[in-house]
Amino acid sequence: MTAPPAVPAAPALARVLGPHLFPVLEACRPHAGRLTHIEACTGGNVSHVFRVHGEAGSAIAKVRGRQFARIAIDTDPALIALEHRALTIYHGLLPDMFPQVLAFVPQAHAMVMSDIFPDRRTWREHLDERAATTEQCTRLGTALARIHLATAHLPPLRDGDGDDLFRTEHAYGYCLRASGHRTLDEVCRSLDALPGHQLVLGDASPKNISLAAGRTAFVDLDNVHTGTPLFDLGYLLAHLVLHHLTRPEHLQPLTTTFLDAYTPVRPWRSDDLLAAVAAGVLLYRLEARTVPYPPTAPPATTGRMRHRLRLLLDAGPFTVPDLVETARQVTA
Repeated sequence: MTAPPAVPAAPALARVLGPHLFPVLEACRPHAGRLTHIEACTGGNVSHVFRVHGEAGSAIAKVRGRQFARIAIDTDPALIALEHRALTIYHGLLPDMFPQVLAFVPQAHAMVMSDIFPDRRTWREHLDERAATTEQCTRLGTALARIHLATAHLPPLRDGDGDDLFRTEHAYGYCLRASGHRTLDEVCRSLDALPGHQLVLGDASPKNISLAAGRTAFVDLDNVHTGTPLFDLGYLLAHLVLHHLTRPEHLQPLTTTFLDAYTPVRPWRSDDLLAAVAAGVLLYRLEARTVPYPPTAPPATTGRMRHRLRLLLDAGPFTVPDLVETARQVTA
């Protein structure tokens, strides 16, 4: 029997994979060359993600365990097959924006994927250092619209009512309903009542995006489900606000540029449902009751923002400009 290759910094991956380490590393070798080292990737809550480096490049190894990687919740590791299916679909439609599955190792509940982040950093890591640019927001809005157009007529990802159950438990239960605000229950019902349900990303956040080197790339598709594109739009809008709470001068131009790029003919400025979705996602991230998210602002700022968001939801319908102005006032 051939011995597993000795790779520096592999203990974490070995601990996750156990006896399946060798086949996963062997699957990386044709794409990375002779392996040199392995590093854990940051940001993932569900699966364990590693960048496997070699003399010819790098590949991404993703492993799902019996418990979420960063949350004490049990899960079925075989569900990685659904993300494999989603990646096959999205890469097939938009190969410039989504990674390719290079190998699927079902017995290890693992995938090996192409590394499509040019600088090997997430957009979240860049936002922690500097504000976004209007050029990036234009690309982001255009890319999201392109993704939704490409997936508009595809069937659900899961069999039977699986996508509906996933949306109720994850998109709503873990996210929009996590804060317990009664208005967000009605928001979920309104989203379900919208026409045109289709496949949506479900977790379009900066930790799963790269905007480096003039490219736009998305990873982490384990939350793909059938829903309304408005959820993705509000989700990403909320993160754009979240990551500029300490940079209030950027809020209005960046959010406007992003939404105009996505919906050049849509009257988003008066869309109170979009604004409510974004507010709900902001509360979900700021309160982080179940799903952790590293803070983007000092505790005093996030505390004021949580309070103002609840006041907005209490008061009734509000618009995206109202939401952005609230964030600006909190941090100005």
